[in-house]
Formats: sequence, C-alpha cells, structure tokens
Amino acid sequence: MLRHRSHSVLRLSPPALASLPLVAFTIAFFVLPVGFLLVSGFYDHGFTLKYFVHAVSVSAYLQAFQNTMVIASLVTILSVVFAYPLAYLLATLRQTIAKILFLVVLLPFWTSALVRTTGWIILLQKNGIVNDLLRGVGLTDQPIAFVFNLTGVLIGMTHVLMPFVVLPLYASFRSVDRSVILAAEGLGASPVRLFWRVMLPLTSPGAIAGAIMVFMNAIGYYITPSLMGGPGQTMIAQMIAFNISEQLNWGLAAALALILLCVTLVLFAIVQKLFNFGEMMSSGSSRAGEPFGAEIRSRSVGGRISAGLGLLVVLFLVAPILLIFPISFGSSTYFTFPPPSYTVKWYANFFSDNKWLRATGNSLVIAALTVVLSAILGTSAAVGVSRLKKRAAGFFDAYFIMPMIVPAIVISVALYYFLAPIGLIGSLWAPALGHTLVATPYVFLSVRAVLRGFDGNLEYAALGLGASWPTMFRRVMLPAIMPGVIGGAVFAFITSFDDVVLALFLTNLKTRTLPKLMYEGVAQDIDPTIVAASCIIIVATLVLLGLNLLASRSSHARVDHR
Repeated sequence: MLRHRSHSVLRLSPPALASLPLVAFTIAFFVLPVGFLLVSGFYDHGFTLKYFVHAVSVSAYLQAFQNTMVIASLVTILSVVFAYPLAYLLATLRQTIAKILFLVVLLPFWTSALVRTTGWIILLQKNGIVNDLLRGVGLTDQPIAFVFNLTGVLIGMTHVLMPFVVLPLYASFRSVDRSVILAAEGLGASPVRLFWRVMLPLTSPGAIAGAIMVFMNAIGYYITPSLMGGPGQTMIAQMIAFNISEQLNWGLAAALALILLCVTLVLFAIVQKLFNFGEMMSSGSSRAGEPFGAEIRSRSVGGRISAGLGLLVVLFLVAPILLIFPISFGSSTYFTFPPPSYTVKWYANFFSDNKWLRATGNSLVIAALTVVLSAILGTSAAVGVSRLKKRAAGFFDAYFIMPMIVPAIVISVALYYFLAPIGLIGSLWAPALGHTLVATPYVFLSVRAVLRGFDGNLEYAALGLGASWPTMFRRVMLPAIMPGVIGGAVFAFITSFDDVVLALFLTNLKTRTLPKLMYEGVAQDIDPTIVAASCIIIVATLVLLGLNLLASRSSHARVDHR
C-alpha cells in the first residue's frame, strides 16, 4: 500500500512537472517561430494563397521540388544498398573487433558534414585523387566531372546520411536467429537466395526505418547540394534560402517551408507509429552488442563477398576524413594530393589570424551556452517524462525530439524571422538559442535511455528514509544517470560546434562561427586554412567522443564494483 501511494504521489508531484521548462522553451523558440513563419505564407495585406499557387506553378520551383524528390530517393536507395554489407560485417565480427569498427563507422556520423563535404571536394575535383587514380590505371585520359553535378551531390549526401540506415539495420541483423540461417544453408540455399528469401525479410524493418530517416533528412538538405551540386541540382531548401537572402520574399519562402515541413512531419509520423524513433535512436547508437554471427569461424563465398563490400563501405566513410590530414600540412595554396612539400603554415595562420580566432572563440562560447542549457533542459525533461503514463510519455517523446526532425533550413528561417525584430540577431544568444533547440533532443534521448534502466526502488528507499526529492535526485538519481547526461552534453557540444545552417542565418560578420567562416571559404575562395580548421574540428570531435567513452566505461565499472 505504501509503495502504491508513493508511486501515485510521484506522478502528481513536482518531479513529474520537470519537463515544463523544455515545454516552454520549445513553444517559445520552435512552435511560435515556425508558426509565425508559416502563417506569413498565407498573408499579404490579407489572406491569400498566391504564394502557394506561385510555388506550384513556376517552373523553377517545380524543378526544385522534382530535384528534391529525385535526389532524396536516389540517396535513400544508395544508403540502403551501401548499409547492408556494412551492417552484415559489423554483426558477424567478434565483439571486440565489432566495437572498434563500430566506433570507426560512428566517427563520420559525428564529424561535421561541412568537413566531410570539403574532403569529398578535394577527393573528386578534376585534379583530385580519384581522377589521378583513374588516369594512372588507364581507365580515362581526361578528368571526369565528379563534383558540381548530380554525382557529387549523391556521393556527398550518401556519405553524410548512410549511418541513419546502418544503425537500425545493424540492430535488425543482431536480432536474426542464427539457426534460421543455418537451416537455410543446410537445405542448399544459394547466397543470393538466402539473402532474398531469408535475410532481407528478417532485416527489412531496420532497413525501412533507416530509409525513411534518410529520405526525411535528405529532402531538407542544404549544405552538401550547395557546395557539391550545380544549378541543375537546386533543391527546395536552397530555394527557401534564396527567397530570404536574395529576394526578401518571406511569403514565398514560408509557403515553400510549409510544403517541406508537411512532407517531413508525415514521414516522421510514419516512423514514430511503426518504429518509435526515440527508442531507435537512443538504443541503436549506444554501443555494439553481441553479433548474431559471433560464433562464425569461416564464411561462405557470399559471406566473404559481403564482408569485402562492407570493408569498402568503411573505406568510403573514412576516406574523406583521413585524406584532409596530409593535405592540411601541404605547402600548396591549392588542394593537391600528395602535397609537393610539407609545412605547418596553415595551422600557424589559423592560430594567428584574428578572423579565425574570433570565429573559433564565438563557436566555443555558443557551444558552452548550448551545453549548459541543453543539459539542464534535456535532463529535467527526461526525468519528468519518465513519471508520465505510457501514452502521455509517448506524446512528449515525439514533441521534444521534433526540432531534430524538422529541416534545419525551416528552423533557421523561422528563428531569424522571430528574433530579428527583437534585436537578438547579431548577438551570441541567437545561435545559442537555436543550437539549444536542436541539441537538447540528444540530451533528452540519452538520459531517457539511461532512466529506463534506473532502479526505482533506490528512489523509494531514499524518500522513505526522509530525504527530500531534490536531495534524493542529487545524491541517488543524478549519479546514476550522469553517463547519459555527459553523453548527451558531448553530442550537444558537437552539434553546436559543427552547425552551419543556423549560423548562416543567426550570426553576422562579428558573431559568425568557425563552421560559417569555413563554409564561406569553401563556397567563395580557396584557402588551405579551411583544411587545417577541419582537422582541428576532427581531432576535437575524437577527443570528446573518447572522453565520453572513458566516462561511460568508468561509470559502468563503478556500478559493477558495487
């Protein structure tokens, strides 16, 4: 009886209201800005539909919609095709090796998309490594145009988005019953038949979930198409930005944003209904578990081919990241590999040029503000939602992760539209608030995942011994969920420090961030200092991920010791 009464009180007590700060923050800086922006699409001295009519009748916008759907579809197909051999490889390796390779796969996932795009431009340019290799083996006499066209866009976007398929697909492979595979092989199934008739049906839920996630992200992509595509690959996100920055046509931009948002929300509703996006993201990216084929001692011919293809996909993921390190030490003012000679002058330029130092300082301050705000808001919201009944908790799970689902271009334009009139554009608080909005879901998901394993009896015992709820939280619950808080904070920092799209709209010359300065350099001129800055970002990301891993292991070790 006492336990039941305590449980009921907890549902009605202030801890259950801990999610209200994030509710209010999301309303203030997400719901209202996006709502005001979208309403402007229906207004021009009164109610009107002219912007929507314009959006679906002008050939340039129809072509942009067509490009968006075609490119997003092709990227989705490529991501699924590439993810299958990689997920198979991860699931059939010994646990220790699988964990190492899993970290290698996740490194590109948490490395700045701008950094990866820069690497691909260097790789695929006319005088890049790929063209030099093709000419060297005699496959072509003239350089092939791999960038500033559809090929470049597909390569760049597939590289950035493919991990969204790898994670749920890997989880599907892990859940496959090994005896089913052995039975099919014993009955004489060929590798192709085994894949089509057994593995594909069993792993299709993960592939479908990942494919929807890739498509949902691809339709709102901005950076990679802008840098690696040409005029023929203009997507709807670029048209939204064009109408804001060049045409000052807020109504048309709002109409385009609403169409894009509706497509995204429909896809998100499908994912949430069928797969539960929050659980998929929080569990799928945490750590490698027992592979379904750990006991495999030898592979079939099909297995060896699949594993070999998986290794090629790993090379595809890490190549542009590894490439830029030697180039950053090259003496040439152009992106060439191998460098004619080596120097550290680009690093010296980074640490001596005031514009780079100021941009880096801005990024660090904004990221620090983001970490503090997102850690507080995300942790409190996770604790609050954990006190709600399943249906209410499901609603708030979807509500709180919505900012990471809505295309960044929509959030950026909406926040600019909302914050400019009150004078926040040009201060560090504008990008800090925007980054907090998109980073807090990572903290929320991370802490929610840890709370699912928290023993509620510890809480009841502390409260039963007379501790107040704040004392219990500080002395009992917080230490237990700290790995989730730290993990979420690390991802929040990386999300903030690597952002480009929000920074393009919410900062000016004085407050621009390091990624924005790098983007301007890639888009407008060639400065090898950009490559040095990219390497610094990669190293910083590795250090943060390493510290997070060590903190997680240390926490698990303390729990096991107890």
